[in-house]
Amino acid sequence: MNQDSGRVECEPSRLFLGSAYTFGWLAGLALGFYGVFLVPAGPRPGGILISAGVVLALVGNVGVAMLVRWLTGTRLGAMIVLAAWIPIVLVFASSRPEGDLLLRASTAGYLFLVIGATAPVVVAVLGSPRRGLSAIPASRSGSRPGPGPGPGPGSGPGS
Repeated sequence: MNQDSGRVECEPSRLFLGSAYTFGWLAGLALGFYGVFLVPAGPRPGGILISAGVVLALVGNVGVAMLVRWLTGTRLGAMIVLAAWIPIVLVFASSRPEGDLLLRASTAGYLFLVIGATAPVVVAVLGSPRRGLSAIPASRSGSRPGPGPGPGPGSGPGS
C-alpha cells in the first residue's frame, strides 16, 4: 500500500492482472490481423491513400497499450500488445511459395510497420509506472533524482 501521497492503493489480484495481460495480448493479435488487411483500404482524397490500417495501428495500438498499462500499472502492460502484434504482422508480411503477399512494400505498408511497432514502446516509456520496478527513480516532492553538486575542489581522498 502506498500512503506517501495521502491515498491508499491496493495491489490488484493475480486474476485481474492475468485477465488484463490476456486482454492486451488478444487485442494485439486482433489489431495486427485486421491492420494487415486494412493497409490497402481507405479513402483516397486527391488520389492519395489514407490507409485505414495505418490509422488502426496508430489509434488502436496507442489506445490498447494505454488501457492495458492503466489496468496493470506496469510498463509491461503496454508491451504485451506489441508482443502479440509483431508475430502476426510478420507472418502476414512474408510471402508464400505461390507469391501471395498481404503486406506489400509500399509507403503505407512501411508506415504500418513503423507506427504499429513504435506506438506501444512510446506508451511504455512515457510516464512512470504505478507499480513494478523502474530503472528511473521517482522524484519526491520536487527533489531531483541523482547526486547533488559534488564536493568542491581539494576535498577528495587524495588531497
